[in-house]
Amino acid sequence: MRTLPLCLILALLALFAAPATALSLPEVIGGPTESAAEEADEAEDESEAEEDGCTIEDEEDVQLCAEIAEEERESEEAEKCVLEDATAKLSALPGSQTVQLVIHYKAFASASIAIDARLRGPHGGLHLGAEHTHFRRAGVFRHNFVLSKKQMERAMAARQFSVALQAVNTPRYCRLTLEGAPRRAKRPLRAGGPGRSGGRAQTRGR
Repeated sequence: MRTLPLCLILALLALFAAPATALSLPEVIGGPTESAAEEADEAEDESEAEEDGCTIEDEEDVQLCAEIAEEERESEEAEKCVLEDATAKLSALPGSQTVQLVIHYKAFASASIAIDARLRGPHGGLHLGAEHTHFRRAGVFRHNFVLSKKQMERAMAARQFSVALQAVNTPRYCRLTLEGAPRRAKRPLRAGGPGRSGGRAQTRGR
C-alpha cells in the first residue's frame, strides 16, 4: 500500500475540522435582560409620580396623595363653575315701591350670570324676579325690583331673602345660593332717594 505524504494528511485534517470551528461561535446577545427591563419600568413610574407632584413611599403618602388629588379636583370644578364667591344685601324701600339688591362678587373669569331673587315671610313667598347680567372678574351688581302695592306689603313683612346665582352653561351643582334677612327703611323714602342697606348674606352652596 502506498503511503501518503505527511503534509497532505495534515491539510486534509485541517479542511475537515474547519466547519466544526465555525459552528462553535458564541451566540449574539439580543437585547437587555429581564431585570434591566424591570428597572427601566420602575424608573418610568417614579418619573411620572414626580411629575404629578406626589411620591408614594408608605401608607401615609397614599392618604396624603389622595387628599392632594381631591383638592385639585375641587379646584378644577370651582373654576368650571366660574363664580368664586359672592355676598348679597337686600333692602325694601316703600317710598319708591322697590326692593334694592346689591351683590358683591368674585369670579374666575368673565361670564353671563343668571340671577333669581325671592322673599319669604308670614304673608307667603314673593318672587322678585329673574335677571341676566354680565359679571367681570370682580365687582358690584345693583338692581331695583319695582313692585305693586300688594307686593310691597309682602316685601315689608318678609323675614328672609334668597338669591340664586349661576353662570350660564355651567352644571347645576355650580349654583350659588345667598340667604339673609332683608332690611326695611325706617321711614318712606322719595323715589330715587337713598335707602338703608340690608344685612350681609351668608354664602351657601357649591
